Amino acid sequence: MIGSVAEEPMDRREMLAAGAGTVLLALVDVARADDTKSPSGAPTIPAGLLDAIATCIAKSLACAAHCQAQLAAGNTSFTHCNQAVTDMIDVARATESLVARKSVTAKKMADTCAAACKECSAACLEHKAHFAHGMHMECKACMEACDACAKACAAFAAS
Repeated sequence: MIGSVAEEPMDRREMLAAGAGTVLLALVDVARADDTKSPSGAPTIPAGLLDAIATCIAKSLACAAHCQAQLAAGNTSFTHCNQAVTDMIDVARATESLVARKSVTAKKMADTCAAACKECSAACLEHKAHFAHGMHMECKACMEACDACAKACAAFAAS
């Protein structure tokens, strides 16, 4: 009896391991699937779109930190930039999630993201006079990333 009781949990473990292995193989197959085979109504994701959004988010986080440091030091000329970059980060994160999941609302959100990126870029551009002096380079990097993201998102939304 003791031997048969000890073997039973082992059989369950083996079954669970085999089941987990099957699920893992299925997930790998899904990950390797061709993007053109999207579910009905789901958009096909253009190459580089997620990279543009991710880069924009990364650069804008540095810009937001810079803006907040400037505001903390009493430089109120960063108020508009801080507001625009904070809004854009929220919109870009939501867009990134919807695009990655191939949501049917991804194109609508990408259009909103393009608009938020344009607003952020314009706010960062307010500090352009300082770029030549090596100042506020976080704003310059954010502006450039926003411009690229806006272009990628607008093209995706229009497709």
